[in-house]
Amino acid sequence: MTADIKHADVELRDAIQAFVADFSHADLERFKPGIAQWSDQWQGVPATHLPAADFLPDSLETASHEIKPMVELLARHANDVKWEQTYTKADSAISEKMLTTYGFVEVIGSRGPFVSDQVRSGIGVYGPGIGYPPHQHKAEEIYIVLAGGAEYRLAGQPPRHAKPGDLVFVPSMLTHGFYTSDEAMVVYYIWQAGDLREVSTFV
Repeated sequence: MTADIKHADVELRDAIQAFVADFSHADLERFKPGIAQWSDQWQGVPATHLPAADFLPDSLETASHEIKPMVELLARHANDVKWEQTYTKADSAISEKMLTTYGFVEVIGSRGPFVSDQVRSGIGVYGPGIGYPPHQHKAEEIYIVLAGGAEYRLAGQPPRHAKPGDLVFVPSMLTHGFYTSDEAMVVYYIWQAGDLREVSTFV
């Protein structure tokens, strides 16, 4: 079982590195120095399951041709990785619907299978028809939509619908949130320049 988990982690790490290297966007450039310092040191992280993983097969239908292999890879390894949530029922700003339909897999970071104190990176899934309330954190962040989509709302900017292939950059401490469409959204995310496991503050 450990060998299966390591194989899944290595495949996901390699796919992420290749994806970032090939993805061209000015806002992504600021993250590349940290990305270059990703470690090859692997630590076993026991696999866990969350209902969010169950959206992956259907999400393949909304992924663009160029991005689809990333979603396929995660779907194939959905039972070999650790699914997490930041929030609990004690967080009153988070709806029950969001708690039962979202989750993320940290591939690289302080608690991921590949350790880094420079970046936190992985894939998140957010169920259909949910709202992620306005929040902020010190780390700057990038979302790249892999499947589905959402209306992103960043303070001082007009609402923006992000679809597969779109990148959303969130500067440090900028209030942001989003509302998913009637399909689940799959995103690739990166955090840097802050506490990589900071719990967001709702605004």
